[in-house]
Amino acid sequence: MQEENTGRPVKDAPSGENMKARTFTAVIYVAVLLGLIALKACVPGGYGAIGFDVLFWAISLIGAFEFMRAMNCVSRAQWWCTMVTCALIIPTFVLTKMLRAGQGDAQAWLPSLLVLMSVSSLGAMVTAAMLVFDFDNSDLKSTTASLFCILYCGVLCSVSSNINHMDGNSLLAITLMFCITVAVDTFALVFGKLFGRLLPLKLAPHTSPNKTVIGFVGGIAGGMLAAVVVWAVGCGLPVFRLEYGGAVHPLLLLVLISVPTSVLAQLGDLFESAIKRGCGIKDMGRLLPGHGGVLDRFDSMLFASVALVVCFMAIR
Repeated sequence: MQEENTGRPVKDAPSGENMKARTFTAVIYVAVLLGLIALKACVPGGYGAIGFDVLFWAISLIGAFEFMRAMNCVSRAQWWCTMVTCALIIPTFVLTKMLRAGQGDAQAWLPSLLVLMSVSSLGAMVTAAMLVFDFDNSDLKSTTASLFCILYCGVLCSVSSNINHMDGNSLLAITLMFCITVAVDTFALVFGKLFGRLLPLKLAPHTSPNKTVIGFVGGIAGGMLAAVVVWAVGCGLPVFRLEYGGAVHPLLLLVLISVPTSVLAQLGDLFESAIKRGCGIKDMGRLLPGHGGVLDRFDSMLFASVALVVCFMAIR
């Protein structure tokens, strides 16, 4: 994600060519997102959700590759253990959920989560075992990096698939997740440019020097606005209607949900910045022209998904 400018000269200001690349990637991003939303909304039986699952699986796997390349300390055996584990977490969860739901199991989420936890735990144990059985190539640093990669790129990314297969409000939550994270990024940048000189208080100067507190506030405002837009556009469509039996107005509820989601989205961005600073790199990869790697684009989503799944579980 991009950091807002506080009015000081920026060494790596985006060139015209870079802005073209960012715009092109953003257009493709929006087109793919709209296509996946349409697929999920129109294909019955839960099969339309598979499109998002494939996206989250790709984010998990490519993100794991980018993370371990950035760490540059993982042994070959641990590299394979980590990649295989991240490759299995989301597919095994989705298959179990769909099979149990197809059998009419009203509690299909429980065995699905147990399978997810089992695959993650088994992969983590095998990876950790390399410290014993592959001690010539593996050490404590490589083991820690591998285990963290499983947690960050595997387990945390699977939260989005959990949202994708919620029994209610799934499409609404998925749409909110993507819209809020984009709005948070955009408004944080705009607020930083407009008000950075007036209120130059740094948010995390040692991790991301160009980010300001006013940008953080702007990000929350952007997330709240995104919730309003999603409600205004989708409130007349049955697939986007909020399933909620409480007394709070649906619009107010979505705005309230957007606040912790926006906060965690920005925390995810800062966390990714801390990783890159620790590794001495600018971007995690170059797969997405103008944006960097997969983790550079979806770091906010990984953290925001946790807030969303907790909030939507709480209102059921």
